[in-house]
This record gives sequence, structure tokens and C-alpha cells, in this order.
Amino acid sequence: MLLFNSDYEVGVFKRLSENNELVMDVGQHEYTLTLSAEEMDDLEQHLVNQENLLIPFHKKTKELILNTEPNYDEEEMEELMNISEGAEDHGED
Repeated sequence: MLLFNSDYEVGVFKRLSENNELVMDVGQHEYTLTLSAEEMDDLEQHLVNQENLLIPFHKKTKELILNTEPNYDEEEMEELMNISEGAEDHGED
């Protein structure tokens, strides 16, 4: 569990600008962070997981605290895909 102190705040996603720039509001300030391709992928996964536009943010290091774990069990998803493929093989769409 992440414990918040005065160095952490929750930012609100505003937009993505050109060149992989994330613009977000943290408190009364607007921050623009340039993200790598990997960080962009992590941000996308975080926003999907959270189902909202809130991003925990470390003000001093300007580090995003992202939840990048998938929301599904990979084994269950694979099993469902196999079942679906089996139904297609038998003409049961």
C-alpha cells in the first residue's frame, strides 16, 4: 500500500500533447511531463485500470505512480479465448 505524505498529490489528467507530453493538474499547478514510449504505455494501462483520470504524482521527483497491473487473470483470459475458438471451429458464433 502506498502511503501519501506531503510530497505526493493526486493529479488530474488533462491531455496528451504532441511529442508524448502529458499535461495534468496537480493542486493549483499545471505540469507538463515528456514521457517515453514505455511510460506512455504504462499511463494508458493505468488509466484503463483506474477507470478515471486520477494519477498519483510525486511533486519533488515528478514521478508518476502508475498501476500497470492488468485487471484480468491472464490464465482465465486464455481459457476464455480457447473456448471461443472452439465454438468458432464448430460453427457456433
